[in-house]
Amino acid sequence: MSNRTIGFTCTHLGSRLRAFSTSSRLSQEQLVILGSGWAGYNIARQIDKKLYDVTVVSPNSYFSFTPFLASAAVGTLEYRCATEPVRGIKHVHFAQGWADSIGNPTPLQGPSKLQTPEEEGEEGNKEDSVQRLYEIEYDKLIIAVGCYSADFGIPGVAKYAHFLKDIRDSRSIRNRILERLEQAVLPNTTTQQRRDLLSFRVVGGGPTGIEFAAELNDFVEEDVYRLYPELKNLVSITVYDVAPGILMSFDDSLRNYAEKHFRREGVKIKPNSRITAVGEDWLELDGKDRVPHGLLVWSTGLASNPLMSKLAGVKRDEKNKSIRVDQHLRVINTSDQPMSDVFAVGDNAMPEEGRLPATAQVASQMAKNLSKKLNAMGRGTDLNKTEAFTWSNRGSMVSVGQHRAMVDRSQDSIQGPKSRLAGISAWIVWRSYYMTLAMGWRNKILIPVHWALTWFFGRDVTRF
Repeated sequence: MSNRTIGFTCTHLGSRLRAFSTSSRLSQEQLVILGSGWAGYNIARQIDKKLYDVTVVSPNSYFSFTPFLASAAVGTLEYRCATEPVRGIKHVHFAQGWADSIGNPTPLQGPSKLQTPEEEGEEGNKEDSVQRLYEIEYDKLIIAVGCYSADFGIPGVAKYAHFLKDIRDSRSIRNRILERLEQAVLPNTTTQQRRDLLSFRVVGGGPTGIEFAAELNDFVEEDVYRLYPELKNLVSITVYDVAPGILMSFDDSLRNYAEKHFRREGVKIKPNSRITAVGEDWLELDGKDRVPHGLLVWSTGLASNPLMSKLAGVKRDEKNKSIRVDQHLRVINTSDQPMSDVFAVGDNAMPEEGRLPATAQVASQMAKNLSKKLNAMGRGTDLNKTEAFTWSNRGSMVSVGQHRAMVDRSQDSIQGPKSRLAGISAWIVWRSYYMTLAMGWRNKILIPVHWALTWFFGRDVTRF
């Protein structure tokens, strides 16, 4: 069996490199998955380990369950309820690092914070540390490194705004909220200073921004005003978007429902708003007006992974730099030919027939399809005889707070009034669906337990 290699720079592996040696495992094809997001993690779970020796390469040793990041950011759920450990997948090897380019070999950079003292510079100086290049052999490679949040080059966004793409973002946002609450109740803080500190602003009127605003409003109404009575009616939540409204991908009737619900709850919606600069405690609107913020959550737009711009010899989408793939999710080269053993899925993949939304739903469907293909190939089936990938739009859901949600299946095969659902019944559907979608049994148990704890005792406001 002829293997290719990818280089792996990871200073913390050291003598444990033998764990990634493939010389003793040549009876199986070596499958390397770059990324542990929706696509990469699902493939690692669904692939037949009797057919492939699987290695996942990712800077994160966990999978972030993105629908619960907003809940974790305000304490409705604890952080671990929104994560699944990659090492929890049986018979899968894990290497903590990330790809810098694809080639022979492919440099992969490991996180410097995991360096061992022996690998650091003199007297443990991290600035003098040296990364080392290793190699992992592979027969098949899957690119699933995902996207980053886009700042659109707006000054100050990267430095002062909080994104919401990973569980670390949830932790950072939660700490910031609690910090602002404690600052606001200090005895020498004026009423206006309190209002400024408690001006929570969200940029992005899509599902992520709306669900965070809803969770934050629930936290304020149910716990903050109870635990901090001196802050009653001083918190403000504002959602900005450049579009003429929020949740533009939803049916008009559902968007109107969400806007009316937020007005009733006191959450301000500012459509047709363009953010032109961001400071430590202010944001600039349309290049002129500056408004204060105590917390700014940025949840609009996606930027391609830096790896995408470094790939040579592959065909890319002109707009978002995603890799073009064929009906079997094989990467297409610049000669318009599919690469036999290199695949791309999730946000990184753009089918030839048209653009797909960069959502967990698309990534999960791609992962399921590719896993079936690889399992069939491992049993001797020709790839061209496997089922081509086609995306099935199964609708959208979003929680708007106060035990209300919306379900929109108007773009699915369901039409008419039954395609749209809003209110408490939709909220039950939303919670039930995502609870069952949790990957591991640990979280299938922990999630309803933490929901119950929050219901009875409120959210924890302890700072660690």
